[in-house]
Amino acid sequence: MKTRTVKPDHKYLFRMRLIATLVALAIVVGGVLLGVILGVGGELRLSGVLILISSNLVLNGLWWVVAMILSGPYFRSLRYEIQDDEVVVHVGIWTKSVKHVPYRTVTNMQVKRDVVDRLLGLGTLNIQTAGMSGQKGAEEQLVGLPNVQDVYELVAGELRRFRGAMAPTQAGVEEEPVAALPGDLGEILAEVRAIRMSLEKGR
Repeated sequence: MKTRTVKPDHKYLFRMRLIATLVALAIVVGGVLLGVILGVGGELRLSGVLILISSNLVLNGLWWVVAMILSGPYFRSLRYEIQDDEVVVHVGIWTKSVKHVPYRTVTNMQVKRDVVDRLLGLGTLNIQTAGMSGQKGAEEQLVGLPNVQDVYELVAGELRRFRGAMAPTQAGVEEEPVAALPGDLGEILAEVRAIRMSLEKGR
């Protein structure tokens, strides 16, 4: 079994820190404006306004510092393994998570680039599975990829190869893709195909 390991680019660490900083600045500005409005409206005295603004700055500064510190270890924990039969996602600082996404359950893949991603030359590969059909979002995301299209082609190639190995070549029948069936039916069909493939290998 060959395994290809992919890691996010260092620009993704910059992206995480940039977004955390922008959120922190937005909260600070919002807190200052709220204090000014309450002060001008006479609902708070000057001392109350100063306490409100100071509290906002301190609490906001604390979570921002924590976010800056933890973003490094979190970034270094991200690792994606593209194998013959599945994609494995490693992530986590204290609690290490290993998520397996078998090709037999994959129903859709999508490359996503938001405004910040485009500016930094990054992208995300979203992988949706039969278990997530009809739900919003992807089962797994491979984030921070500078060569997201290449990774997409790599996973798509392995997926085609895997599904080709499951096809009933003796009968000459072309199977309907799992993605064509809604919800749980696609997942059941994928399970039945995997069982059949295992039985055929055991002959």
